Amino acid sequence: MAVSTTTFAQRMDKINSGKTTSWTVPGQGLADFRDERSFLRKSPIKMMKKSTQKKRNPLMYVAALAVGAVSVIAARWIDFTYLDTAMAFAADKGLDAASIIGNVPTSLSLAVIISIVAMFVLGLRSKQTVPLQATGFLGALFFEADLVALAPEVYAQFYPPSWIADMMASASLLT
Repeated sequence: MAVSTTTFAQRMDKINSGKTTSWTVPGQGLADFRDERSFLRKSPIKMMKKSTQKKRNPLMYVAALAVGAVSVIAARWIDFTYLDTAMAFAADKGLDAASIIGNVPTSLSLAVIISIVAMFVLGLRSKQTVPLQATGFLGALFFEADLVALAPEVYAQFYPPSWIADMMASASLLT
């Protein structure tokens, strides 16, 4: 068994300087970072994850909220831009597109798909970001009329004027 070659005062100085971990290797003195990594590789995965866990960037919380809201707005735009023209094209060919799709609200379904894809692509799968993303999603879903009332000139670039007028008439928070 190896005997530590450092004195107690030297070990305390090393601990107080912050250049070491706070645990010791039996018979060898203070552990260094290499010893800690070696120990963690042999330990259960849960301990290693807890010890080496990275801190989350606070911008991820803002991004999760924004992704939830943007998914609803983007789905509505895709529905107006592409799916309405596809339905018109199908009607010209003699197909009843409404009966094919059924009663499924396409913009809501599309918003859910966009939100789930964004969650996996951007890595927003933590216990904190998923509820924030859902909050942004539901906020945009229920208060989209108020968003249109806040910035009608932005929405006018993407949506028909009749839809913007209907949404501004149904705005509830800004009246």
